[in-house]
Amino acid sequence: MSNDAQVMVRQYGNIAEDRTAGLLGFSMASTVVLGVGAVGVFLFIMASRIGVATGIAVAAFVAATVLGSKDRHGRSAPERWLAKRMFTRAQKRHRTTYKAGPASQLPDGSFRAPGVLAGTVPVAFTDLFGHEGVMLWHRQLKTGTVFVVANSSGLGLLDQGRVDRMVGTWAAFQRDAGSNTELVQVSVTTQSTTDPGERLPDAVAVGRAQAGDRQVPAFARATMDAVVADLNQDVPKLQQWIALTFSARANAAEGVPERTPGELATDVSSLLSGFLEQLEQAGAGSVSLMKTTELIDQTYVAYNPLAAAAVERARLSEAGTGLRWEEVGPAAARVIGSPGRYEHGGVVSKSWQMWRPPAGTFRENALVALLAPTAEMLQKRVTVFYRPQSPDSSATQVQQALTNAQFAANQKNRRPTSSQIIALEKARKAEREQAEGASLVRFSIV
Repeated sequence: MSNDAQVMVRQYGNIAEDRTAGLLGFSMASTVVLGVGAVGVFLFIMASRIGVATGIAVAAFVAATVLGSKDRHGRSAPERWLAKRMFTRAQKRHRTTYKAGPASQLPDGSFRAPGVLAGTVPVAFTDLFGHEGVMLWHRQLKTGTVFVVANSSGLGLLDQGRVDRMVGTWAAFQRDAGSNTELVQVSVTTQSTTDPGERLPDAVAVGRAQAGDRQVPAFARATMDAVVADLNQDVPKLQQWIALTFSARANAAEGVPERTPGELATDVSSLLSGFLEQLEQAGAGSVSLMKTTELIDQTYVAYNPLAAAAVERARLSEAGTGLRWEEVGPAAARVIGSPGRYEHGGVVSKSWQMWRPPAGTFRENALVALLAPTAEMLQKRVTVFYRPQSPDSSATQVQQALTNAQFAANQKNRRPTSSQIIALEKARKAEREQAEGASLVRFSIV
């Protein structure tokens, strides 16, 4: 009799792409085109205009084929043409170049962040325990985003049982987030950069100052000097934060009126303690609210990476950087190419986004390689966006996904493919999980 215990390898997933199935393997857009073409063919045949009906049939089939053909990035030819057309139009209108400062067209001559951040303003608040935080208020969208700094220790030295509990707590966090009608999005960002090398010398200097006149062995002092000189170069620096976005719009169904930034900050402060406790249990480590100065300095370095060392030195001093939110943007920036690069602050940035969900299930360490530091990049940020759905919305969308999967797999005179069978199994599993209390979560990675 063997004493070896069977080890169960836990896998996570049940990720499915949200799309509506069409007829005969065509996409939904292609099916609509074919349907409109079929109606046109029928009308012209009834009018005894066979030539026109034939032309419509051929045109509809060609249009459906073009719409259904995708490149390796999941984009059809019309989508690629539309993207290039919009970029060309933006270039002609000089909307791909940004200039800030007194010589710019900005009314206040500031260095505001371009894009979505241009319409935001930080609002400081204090939670129920007296901890200072900041909410980034967007005037047009009427949303407020609160940032939580995480200090996760990673998966090292954790047994599988502990990892499973962390994953379960994160799922519970997403479920509770979906039940809160005010919370519209959760994002988790992991940023890897090269440490400017200012913190270690400062820590050593503080330690020696605290030692005062006490005798320190010369060997210990020489060892610390060697560490600072030799091991404090090109050291990767990992930072993580969670952003919780709340809506201040009126919700008639829940009886919630529209709120001002101050009122939303007050409401959010009462919810944060529960969210922070769940985040700690989900593996975020020690968590704390991001302060206004931290948000400003972090955003400034994102647009001006070459100033990271100067910002680090200023933050270690008592005076700080003294930056304002109106000064976090670059002096100039421009977009090149379509899709292209973003030049700002003497560096070039490029973004990638997930266009197709991962196939099958995956382990808890599936994103480790993606999140790890890369020597070729001065800054690397990976953000996972989550849109938790409410229980009612989850039930409706799960039923729609099941209906689409059944329709795609059970069409007459067509044998279902392996992917269609797997999609149907995932839809049925999602229905069971939703009935047991789980919620649907939309997600993307940038």
